[in-house]
Amino acid sequence: MESPLARENRVVLEVVQAALGLISRDMRAISVCTEPDRIVLHVAVHERTPQVEEDVDDLVFELDALQGKAVEIEASIHVGEPGATWPGNLGRRVYVAKQP
Repeated sequence: MESPLARENRVVLEVVQAALGLISRDMRAISVCTEPDRIVLHVAVHERTPQVEEDVDDLVFELDALQGKAVEIEASIHVGEPGATWPGNLGRRVYVAKQP
């Protein structure tokens, strides 16, 4: 049985793998929260556009393909800074864009 920390670490690595080539300039940050049978991706963006939504859908698809069993994957898109009000603060940050 995989410990919660080992699972979280594995999922973080899988998110990094799944995100290759999918992080656009509009994305400000990505974090992940893991639960026993669910993964929640939090994505902070400058603006919610069809391209951003497609990239997030692709990220979910790629992450799902890396799972060894059926796991619910939910994505939450937040328009704005990945600051104190960003729901992704509760998870492990996987990506944060450099601020200009």
